[in-house]
Amino acid sequence: MKAAQSITLYYKHIPDGIMLLRMEGRASSVVIPEIIDNKMVTAIAPFAFAIEEELPLSDEESLAAFTFIQDDALLLAPICASEGAALKHLHLPDSIHTIGEYAFAGCRHLERVHLPASLRTLSDHLFSDCSALEKLYLPSELTYIDPYAFYNCQRLSSLALPETLLSIKRYAFYNCRLLTTINIPKNTLHLETGIFLNCDSLHDLHFGKCRHVSDIISGLNHELLLTIDFPDGRAKLLIPDFQYEYIEDTPARMLHTVNYGTGHLFRQSIGNYDIDFRRYDELFYLTRREDAAELVLLLVVCRLSHPYRLPDEHQENYVSYVREHFIWAAEYYIRKKDLDTIRLFAKLGLLSQTHLPELLQKAQKHHAASIISFLMDYQHKHSNRTSAKKTFDL
Repeated sequence: MKAAQSITLYYKHIPDGIMLLRMEGRASSVVIPEIIDNKMVTAIAPFAFAIEEELPLSDEESLAAFTFIQDDALLLAPICASEGAALKHLHLPDSIHTIGEYAFAGCRHLERVHLPASLRTLSDHLFSDCSALEKLYLPSELTYIDPYAFYNCQRLSSLALPETLLSIKRYAFYNCRLLTTINIPKNTLHLETGIFLNCDSLHDLHFGKCRHVSDIISGLNHELLLTIDFPDGRAKLLIPDFQYEYIEDTPARMLHTVNYGTGHLFRQSIGNYDIDFRRYDELFYLTRREDAAELVLLLVVCRLSHPYRLPDEHQENYVSYVREHFIWAAEYYIRKKDLDTIRLFAKLGLLSQTHLPELLQKAQKHHAASIISFLMDYQHKHSNRTSAKKTFDL
C-alpha cells in the first residue's frame, strides 16, 4: 500500500446538507465521508470528479487523505490533475441523493463505484468515457437514466436495471460495445431513441412487458435473443442477424438497399406492443434453408422451451427438425451441460431407448455428470415400463 495521497475536497452548504463541488488531486481508492462540517453529504455537483486527462495507473493502491475547503463560489468545471494516481475505486455514502451531470466523466480507469442507495437519477453523461467500468450495481429505487449516462463505457458487459426504473433517455448506452445482456423492466414507460446504438455485442434482451420492442432493436442488426413477458406467459425468440449494403443504380440515380441473411424478415414480425407469432413461425422454412444449422437449432429450442402462442402445426415443424437431427442436437446441449434442454427433448418424446447408449457415451466424454444421472434414471424408468408391459401381455 502506497502512502496516502493528499486530496482536497471543495464543498458548500445547501439547505439539506453538504454538496461536494470538486476533488483536487487523485488517489486510486477514494471513500467519500458521510459527514463534513457536522452535516450530511447529500449531493455531488456536476463535473465534481471529472477529469480531462486521467493520470497513469499506480502499481499499488493508494488511499485518499482529505483536506476540506468550503468555497461557495467555486467554478464547476473539469480539471486536469497534476499529481496522484488514476481513480480506480470510489465509494459514495448512502446519504447522497443527487449527483450532477458529467460527475465522473473522463475517469478512464474507474473500475468500481458504490452508488448511494437513495439515488433516483443517473444524470446526463454521468459515466461518460469511464471505459474501465465493467460492473455496476444500481440503486434499487433508481427511477431515471438520463441521456448518454453510460456513453462510451466500452467494458461494461451487463447491467441489471431495477423494476422501479421509469425512463431511459436517448443514447443512454451509446458505444457500450461489450454490453451483452440487459433487461427492460415492465414499469419502464419512457424509452427514447438510440438507447443501444453501437452496442455491437448486445445479445440477450429481457423485456418485462411487450413495450417499445421494435424501436429498441431497430438499430441492432446482429443476432438477438429476446425474452418477452406477457400477462399470460413468456416468449423466447431468437432473431437471426443480417447485413445490408447500398447498391448504386447509376442510370436511375438511385440507391437500392440489398439485405443479406434472414434477420430483417424476422424483425418485421416484431412490433412495439405485440409480436406477430404467426409470421415469425412461418419464416422457419426460410431460416432452415438460409442460416447456419446451429442458429436454426437455437431458434427451434427457444420456441419449444417457451411455446407462447405456438400453434400445433408449427410446433410439429420445430419438433420434426430436432427429430431429424436428434443425435447432433442432443450432443450440442450435452457439450454445453444444458440439462434443461435434454429434459425438454425427453418431454417432447424425442428421447428413445435406442438413443440412450450413444448419448450416455457422449455425456461421459464431455463430463456432463448431471446429464449422465438423468439419462441413467430415464433409462431405468422406461426399461421398467417396457418389462412391465411385456409381462402383462404374456
